[in-house]
Amino acid sequence: MLKIRKAKKRSKATFLIIFIIGFLIGSVSTSTILMGSEAATHISIVYGSEKASWITVAYTDFLKYWNENHPGERITMDLLPYGSSDSIISILNGEIFPTIWSPAASIWMPVLNTKWEDLTGDPISIVDIGAAVKIIYSPIVIATWEAFNQTYNIKSLADVRNLSINPNINVRMAHTDPRLSNSGFMTTIMAVSAASGTPSENLSISDLTNLDNQQWLTQFESSAILYGRSTGFLARYMKTQGPSELNIAFLYENLISDISNTAVGGKVIAIYPEEGTLYSDHPFCILNAEWISPAQRAVAEEFLNFLQKYDTVVSAMEYGFRPINASIPLDPEVFNYENSGIAFNLTISEMNTPVDGDVLLKIPDLWLLCKSTA
Repeated sequence: MLKIRKAKKRSKATFLIIFIIGFLIGSVSTSTILMGSEAATHISIVYGSEKASWITVAYTDFLKYWNENHPGERITMDLLPYGSSDSIISILNGEIFPTIWSPAASIWMPVLNTKWEDLTGDPISIVDIGAAVKIIYSPIVIATWEAFNQTYNIKSLADVRNLSINPNINVRMAHTDPRLSNSGFMTTIMAVSAASGTPSENLSISDLTNLDNQQWLTQFESSAILYGRSTGFLARYMKTQGPSELNIAFLYENLISDISNTAVGGKVIAIYPEEGTLYSDHPFCILNAEWISPAQRAVAEEFLNFLQKYDTVVSAMEYGFRPINASIPLDPEVFNYENSGIAFNLTISEMNTPVDGDVLLKIPDLWLLCKSTA
């Protein structure tokens, strides 16, 4: 799903091998590198698979850093790639016990808190939203064909809705299933905000039940031809099937450069919606959970501090992620029109995550009511 660029400063062959083996067995563990020990402190990191390549590189660098700075203090780490929704279900079911949880976007944090309180009755949130560490992001964009956009000049979510209800235009749109995929979840939130004229962070249940808003969303969804399980699948489908099969999709920005100049039927471009876009901002959260010891928390905090180091953040840009720290300049070799084919928008209007967890939980239900049945 992510674009894996050739290393500019070091070989990544070792990291790639570790990642492939770990992904196949469901985890990357230091037990494959360090001998186990009863004295070792073990932490588990559950993270969105979109950032797997970068996390694997950062993990390997952190082990070296730890061994140099903490001689004799042994640690082991498991890296477990999960879909954001699946990770929540597994935490609630007691199948996984992460020290650090990193979903694809902040929208999932209040979802876990709401479901955790419903399950346990504990008023203390399992996720301290204010303490979440945010390092990288990738915005949701409207992906379309350059030639298609030269005719229809798409600038907004409202334009997609208006094209979808025009009987003289054959719009074939797609986004992922919001019950399964982060990008589809965020796309639906963006569409509801555009329909209601309500800032995304202020969306309420009344916005979801408003009949006019539901009609708008139904019209927006009417041109959808499929709802994929993953954003990467949609990007590949657009690339291989061409504009006759799919002419509008909602994808992560970093995926556009993967397909832009190699797609069948022309160039794919990124449109940054005028209404704004939600960021897939990959928060890192040390959970407030009884299974986490003070020693584990200390290692987790040091790992998150390491992820925020300049060189670690810069390495994430090799995989198409933007740094949240605005003082770190974008890599001109990555965020470059000449190299990528994308007219990168460097100042993007950001939407914010709805603060009402109940609203977030109802978004998939609204989508089921309004989705295309074609």
